[in-house]
Amino acid sequence: MSAPVQAPAAPEQAAASGGSSTTALRNRLRAWRLWIVLALLLVGGVVLTLLTSSGSDRTPLSAANPAPEGAQAVVRVLQEQGVEVVQAEDYESALAALEDKDAALLFFDPNEYLTGSRLSELEAAAQKRVLVEPTFAQLRALAPDISQAGLVPEDIIDAGTVSEARCPDPTAEAAESISAGGLAYRGPITCFPVTGSSEPTAGLYAAAGDGSAAVLGYSGLLANGTIAANGNAALALWALGSEDTLVWYLPVPADIPAGAEPVNPFSLLPDWVNPLLAWTVVVAALAAFWRGRRLGPLALEPMPVVVRAAETADGRARLYQDSRALDRAAANLRAATLVRLASRLRLGPGRAAAEVVQAAARSSGRSAADVDSLLNRHIPANDSDLVAWSQELLYLEEEITEP
Repeated sequence: MSAPVQAPAAPEQAAASGGSSTTALRNRLRAWRLWIVLALLLVGGVVLTLLTSSGSDRTPLSAANPAPEGAQAVVRVLQEQGVEVVQAEDYESALAALEDKDAALLFFDPNEYLTGSRLSELEAAAQKRVLVEPTFAQLRALAPDISQAGLVPEDIIDAGTVSEARCPDPTAEAAESISAGGLAYRGPITCFPVTGSSEPTAGLYAAAGDGSAAVLGYSGLLANGTIAANGNAALALWALGSEDTLVWYLPVPADIPAGAEPVNPFSLLPDWVNPLLAWTVVVAALAAFWRGRRLGPLALEPMPVVVRAAETADGRARLYQDSRALDRAAANLRAATLVRLASRLRLGPGRAAAEVVQAAARSSGRSAADVDSLLNRHIPANDSDLVAWSQELLYLEEEITEP
């Protein structure tokens, strides 16, 4: 008589309360699912970064970089052969290592961090200089007998290999064949030629007559990913192992002298510009807020990637080649050459092409007819002819700029 009347209803109440709590949890997860997914992605990215990051050097052609673009492999082989390889962290350490002992210098500075005075100090301190894809300024300071001859032709790069040294240099003869790419150079000793239709011949390896400087036109000749291809390893070991000590120097932004840093443009502005800029920022923010409320939130897009001038020039050249725009490419080369010649000959802007031709003929010692034919009359018939003609134009500029 005293048994509880509510006992049979207890399971139903428990089930109802459990179902309501599950529904509430499901609704809460649905409302927060976006933030949960973002949090999981963030945690996963952090974990993946921690697991995959090795903390090793990733600088191209770095002596401590084991990646395909590094040069750790050739450095270790040099060390096994008894060559002391000193990896310089900055300009001061590189100069100190060169001055302490008679050493060779491996120099790769595609961003041109060093100025002329520092390059001259390196030239005076190094027993031998081995330059990788050097610029005009670097050649003038470190290897004045060697000059740049432009890009390697596309058909040579597509072939992938330059099979004949065609020079008496023992370094090149030991390699027999090397990978193709990068830039072409000419010097007292020019090996592995990539241009046969113009004189003098330009190649992927050039050296001074006394052996004090050598140029490798392709960074892939030292990179881990391609060092074992063809005769790349033999060329690298012969070129870099001639001295007991090798200073491996890749300039960094910290090597830029303080005086060479760009001037702050805001320091050149008058005093009233700062308040005006502040007012402009306020007005722009109010306008963005006003239009943003009417049209919705602003959409962010990534800005264009900043690339080196050499890469943009290479890209434009490939676009001209793909579209077979020989006439447009020839017109650009002709116009650029005339502008540079007028500047170097100090003719001033706005001079006619005939005046530039006459001045160039006087400076180079060529006849005016030959210079006019080269600059204004020649029309390339194909890609190979365009490359040969561009190298002839470059050779003309080098003749004019010689002291």
